Amino acid sequence: MAAFFAAVLFLLVLSPIITVYSLNQAVYSSTSAYNCKSYTVPLRNISAPSFNLTFEIKTQWDITDWTINEARRDSATAFNGIAGPSTVAGDFDISARFCTPSKLTERAETVLVMTHGAGGDKTYWDPTFAGGEQYSLVQAALAAGYSVFHYDRLGAGQSTKADPHSVVQFPIQVEILALLTQLLLAPSSPYTLNVSIASAVHFGYSYGSFITAALASKYPELTQAISLTGYSGIFDYFNIFIAGWQSRVATLLDSTRWGDLRTGYVTPVDIYADAYSQFKSPYFDHSVVEWASSGRSPYAIGELATLGQMPYDTSNFNKPVQVFQGHYDLAACGGNCDSVLNRTALLWPKASPLNITGTFPAGHAVNLHHNASLAFAAMLDFVKRNIKVAGNLLFDPA
Repeated sequence: MAAFFAAVLFLLVLSPIITVYSLNQAVYSSTSAYNCKSYTVPLRNISAPSFNLTFEIKTQWDITDWTINEARRDSATAFNGIAGPSTVAGDFDISARFCTPSKLTERAETVLVMTHGAGGDKTYWDPTFAGGEQYSLVQAALAAGYSVFHYDRLGAGQSTKADPHSVVQFPIQVEILALLTQLLLAPSSPYTLNVSIASAVHFGYSYGSFITAALASKYPELTQAISLTGYSGIFDYFNIFIAGWQSRVATLLDSTRWGDLRTGYVTPVDIYADAYSQFKSPYFDHSVVEWASSGRSPYAIGELATLGQMPYDTSNFNKPVQVFQGHYDLAACGGNCDSVLNRTALLWPKASPLNITGTFPAGHAVNLHHNASLAFAAMLDFVKRNIKVAGNLLFDPA
């Protein structure tokens, strides 16, 4: 492990020819309150465990059959979808954005690394519609003094659309998050606007929470704390989530919008399926769902097919863990988190502290519901209480 990261750092800093990471594209933006830069991060020769699937999605009939198999009550034993283990390697471009406050205190040396869920992209953390700032954890974090890094996962947004069956799977997403974090923590990182990052706190939403939990298990040295939403850590209600999503092959559903995608990229059938899976009335505005659905990024079928196939043990993670749940989360809690999160606590017996909240009036997508600012305040208070910095002013452009 140490040798692996030493090799990554050597290639990053010393080699002018063989570069694992390089600044391929950057777009800079600034306000009086914060500075942001968008990057394309090339990852080269990245490898990870993978799985051979027993099925391939080519038609709408195929995805319908997969949905039935995953939704049936005996799917755990009757339909696995996995033929056996394999490995995957490739070159990928990851679209990312780093932001930091204009007035830098020591708190800015902590970066909040945010990983989005399936079917979305990095704009989940910083919505782009008019008035979206009230739903932006990015802007709340910047106002609190922290730096933020959010990115499009492999297969989503502006990142590489690799093979949706054999490449875009759960294990490689974990490795990519680890590599991106290592890059942020590296001395003289080209991705942090000259801010020297001392520590990382990882935020996950939905599928991104499982990736974050796996990172904490496999690479605990890379994170100082984690905050998870859209997550209970159990799969008892996965079937009603999948059934209601009614996924369709994206390129066949809307060739104008998604005609360049392979058939293994799928998406919920319509806006109402989005609302079913992520929202709970009366705690959201329909216009927010319209924005989320209009910007949807289809997900790779290999992601859901391999979720739960890579074993990872969170029982030894002894750093701060927060689980902040919408009370009516369908995917994580079956629509009611009462008593469900008691089982979540058992997954993190050594977390210190373990902070679990399941009463916030929201569905799966906590950030996009009414009073999201109250949720953000709780999340950032968790960071403040557990990541101690002096708050001394490092740089004031005024």
